[in-house]
Amino acid sequence: MLTFPKSAYRLGETVIGVVEINERTSRARVLKLSAILESHETLPSSISPISSARHLRRAHAEFHSSFTLNTLRTTFSLDIPSDASPAFQIQVGTPETPSSSSSPTPAPISGGLEWKVRLCLLVGIASESSYAGTQGVRFKALVRDGLRGEWGSSWHAMPTNAPMEKPNLKAEAALQRQQQQQLSSPRTWSQFLVSSILYGSASEDAEREYHDGDTLGIGDDDNDFVGSGIDDGYDGIIPDMAGGVGIGVDYAGGEEGWRDVRLETVECEVPVKVFPGNTAFKAVDVVFDV
Repeated sequence: MLTFPKSAYRLGETVIGVVEINERTSRARVLKLSAILESHETLPSSISPISSARHLRRAHAEFHSSFTLNTLRTTFSLDIPSDASPAFQIQVGTPETPSSSSSPTPAPISGGLEWKVRLCLLVGIASESSYAGTQGVRFKALVRDGLRGEWGSSWHAMPTNAPMEKPNLKAEAALQRQQQQQLSSPRTWSQFLVSSILYGSASEDAEREYHDGDTLGIGDDDNDFVGSGIDDGYDGIIPDMAGGVGIGVDYAGGEEGWRDVRLETVECEVPVKVFPGNTAFKAVDVVFDV
């Protein structure tokens, strides 16, 4: 979420923004944030057709913040140059009166200069089928350094400085089978009858489990760490405000099976109004007689 204290500024002032990122239970994590203050100049459609219109973009100020993986809220400041041009609009020609023809011509688009703040985010996105753990956290950003201590443990960052996720391989395989089944051709009546006799109401592609007489031990089931509380392992400790060591929690379970998340770049532009400075300024009309 992006918040500006105000949406209108004057030349020489500073654009301040507050960005709230990285919700605890979200599937996305922002690794890097960049904010750029730009001015866009465009020509009216009567001079430059829309099909061949070219926008002149100029960057006046930049702000970069790296390693925002564990940041919940950050700010940026962009200085507006005092000698820059304020926002304005320009229109060439007089607007045409509406005609009675069946195909009216589109209204001309005015040009001018406008200011925008462009946000560039490097985001790591976890898959929908990844394990969320008992606390709803899908990412792993730190690795325990050595063995777990009695009163505390030291941690270090990942080798790639990017978070990791624990995928649910069974859910991903089931999703792939479902997509392949939708793309395949319809089954014949003989295939339908054979599958109904052999598999009953279950799907033909359903995974069938066989019991060999051995009882499942702790940790044999893939869902032991999802919230059953049977496994005594933990990934972190939630402190006890009343005192004591705290409670060990399992964020996504296990030390194996982690993989790097998929990284994407997300950009957005937010317009801001920039007025002339505090000095007296009045725009005059310019008329050319041909």
